[in-house]
Amino acid sequence: MRAFRRSLPLAALLCLCLACGNDLPRGTTEVRVGRIVVRTDSMLDVVGVAYRLADTTGLPVRGSRRHWLQDLQTQLNHPMLAAARAPGPMPVSMVLETWASGDRPDSICGFILPSERRCFTGNEAVQSKVRDFLRLAPTFAPLTANLEMMGEQDRRRDLADVWYALTKGESLDSAVATYSGWNDLHFDVTLARTLTTGTTTSVVDPARQLGDPPRIFLTPDAVFPERSFRSPTYVYLSLGHQIAHVLVRRMFAEHPELMQHGFAMRDAVTPEMARLGYDGVFWDEILGEQLARAISIRLMQITMPTIGWAARSQTLLSPGLAMVPYLEDALIRYEQQRSQYPTLSAYAGELAKAIDAIPMDACQAAPIPGVALVGVDRHRAVVGWLAESSPFRAKRLEVGDTVVAIDGDSVSSVGLLTPSRQANLAWAQHLPYELGILDIRRAGRDYRVQVPINWGPRQQLRIASQARPAPSDSLPICRWVTRARRPRT
Repeated sequence: MRAFRRSLPLAALLCLCLACGNDLPRGTTEVRVGRIVVRTDSMLDVVGVAYRLADTTGLPVRGSRRHWLQDLQTQLNHPMLAAARAPGPMPVSMVLETWASGDRPDSICGFILPSERRCFTGNEAVQSKVRDFLRLAPTFAPLTANLEMMGEQDRRRDLADVWYALTKGESLDSAVATYSGWNDLHFDVTLARTLTTGTTTSVVDPARQLGDPPRIFLTPDAVFPERSFRSPTYVYLSLGHQIAHVLVRRMFAEHPELMQHGFAMRDAVTPEMARLGYDGVFWDEILGEQLARAISIRLMQITMPTIGWAARSQTLLSPGLAMVPYLEDALIRYEQQRSQYPTLSAYAGELAKAIDAIPMDACQAAPIPGVALVGVDRHRAVVGWLAESSPFRAKRLEVGDTVVAIDGDSVSSVGLLTPSRQANLAWAQHLPYELGILDIRRAGRDYRVQVPINWGPRQQLRIASQARPAPSDSLPICRWVTRARRPRT
């Protein structure tokens, strides 16, 4: 209570400023709402402008990017933009993670098997180019001084909008603390105002959280970047989801045995999650994303029920998130038994049972590639891991082989690349995108490793209660559900 009283004058001042002009006092670069600190960073905004200008094409563009392109038309050969192009296809997540980690050695870790956690390195060449791009950012700042969205007033407006969103209704941080049972959590949020996500980075997960305390980056919506932070709905959904990931990471840290459960579903959900921009290599990331979505829905149901309904509808219509309805049902049982389970961590055993009980169907599909590539340069990657079940093993692909000409043929996730080239006619058969060909280089010679697409049985999560066909070994296609319905037991 004493801490609350100390912060009351600032809160009153902010309320007064917002009431008068929907703005914060001059010089304000951060605000605190309970356990959440929200800040802006002018140099990160410059990075976003350069990143988007470096990715310009001859196609028409919308919104602020067009204004920046028009205003900086004579600067498209600037050394800063050349540095932004140097790493090649670069997801927003890589920019933000490098920004947060600085010169920290490159590595990425996760569970590739239920009891095997492995770390990959080797992306230092790409990461070094990203660091060069970030170090050169100050040289580009003078050119962006008077552009739309780049002034101090613009940053304060977005900061004020986010502050308003977090204070107008039920407190998000208090709801998180009450729901999880963890009162010691704090959240450091930076507005990545000019870095909208693209097809290789999921919209709601722009970066892993790094540092101590972990940093969260809140990016704007790709369609309406200038208006995103003015929408309390958008702020609650995006920030609530990122905070849900903090809860999931803590649960995994306290109960690593959760990684032993549900691994058989990995091949069933990986292809669809890759379409959403998620890495399909690590099981803890796959399971963590599904669980974070379920927690986000429950948090929204408590704080803003209308948003919770929309989040649930959107999730249930996505075939890549088929585990979420089952996990949500488990969380509802958790909410009903809080006297027995004071924290989410205490409920881990019941969550494990719920994961093991998720039903699956056998379907006809192409084989999972089972290859993890570590990017080492703009046009090259190295095979960092090869699953025992990978069809490329029979074609003599080996760990350490250099994969060439990967531009446009892989979905990137930080330093790892999950092959996902579309097989011919796969779209016509309602099957997931699969990799059929890898161009590799070994001992100074180029080879083409081609895997024929031979359809065979693969498990698919059951995401709807629909009538089954006559009993058989497998259903004719995997993506047999066109409309998801929440299962009822």
